[in-house]
Amino acid sequence: MNLKDDTYVELSHVNKTFGNYKASDDVSFSVARGSLVGLLGPSGSGKTTILRILAGLETADSGEIYIGGKLVNKVPASKRGIGFVFQSYALFRYMSVFDNVAFGLTLKKVDKDEIRRKVMDLIELVGLGGLEKRYPSQLSGGQRQRVAFARALATEPQLLLLDEPFAAIDAKVRKELRGWLKNLIHSVGITSIFVTHDQDEAIEVADQIIVTNRGRVEQSGTPQEIYYRPQTSFVTRFIGNPTVVDDVSVFSGFRTVEPESSGVVRPEFIDAAREDEVFQYSATAEKGVVEDVFFRGDSLELKVRVKGVLLTVFRQITRAPVAIGETIQLFISRFYVIRGDVAETVINDNLKPENLPYVI
Repeated sequence: MNLKDDTYVELSHVNKTFGNYKASDDVSFSVARGSLVGLLGPSGSGKTTILRILAGLETADSGEIYIGGKLVNKVPASKRGIGFVFQSYALFRYMSVFDNVAFGLTLKKVDKDEIRRKVMDLIELVGLGGLEKRYPSQLSGGQRQRVAFARALATEPQLLLLDEPFAAIDAKVRKELRGWLKNLIHSVGITSIFVTHDQDEAIEVADQIIVTNRGRVEQSGTPQEIYYRPQTSFVTRFIGNPTVVDDVSVFSGFRTVEPESSGVVRPEFIDAAREDEVFQYSATAEKGVVEDVFFRGDSLELKVRVKGVLLTVFRQITRAPVAIGETIQLFISRFYVIRGDVAETVINDNLKPENLPYVI
């Protein structure tokens, strides 16, 4: 198989079955050298199976796996040049930070002076300088995960695999580590693939996202492509904060959509205003009744009933408050209309150039 010059990992028509369960169903994708890729999907979607097949911890029933241009189907895990970071850290609790990071190098019988130099450099790189003598029990969750990263990098792997690397860490530290991991991976230039079910994590960290569902790859692309241009029904319903609508055509500006066509709308597609506010879309706006209001810090999340559909709407906290039971104006700028298994972006007719007012 001829790989593109910038491709480092390639899966081609990979299948894996456990009993009657199809964990990988004709999986094919490529990963560019030096990129940070997120395998994103719900539980049971097959993302961890893909990671384990790449690592050599599972054997594919069929298909081909290439790493660095070499077919590795029959290459044992220990010979693939892979670093693996587990969600549970998997640190040796009776070893110090230094000894945990040095473990792989010690097994390879690397010179002791070389081990010390590499380990201390890595401990500094991951921001744990001065903690090399501590034990895992003396570290926070975030610090333990940094030790796990350092240990995985110590043997200079050509591919780094991370299985839900932030799952065991509290929300605040998890957010801090996202940016840190992205900067770390790009600074060392190592091709990396991480598994996550958290779309915010994938969007923030990854250069490329591969969305999985029921053992198949639904879509692959940049975070922007996945978020703004979902291609399938599943991705459209999975990404963002979607509301599924059974009949898009009943909404103002979408009457050209075939009746009873289902679709998805997100809060960012909806502009909302109180009835006493100046609203540029008043002539074509829908009327809705506020059923619930949630304070989200920098915004209010409104649940608004419009034509029998409960929509989610965000409103800036600096604007006048909105009360439960109040009637407000809403303008929906677009829908993702579902046709079979394909999603199509449909813009509100009132935003099309031929329908915009002329200023003379």
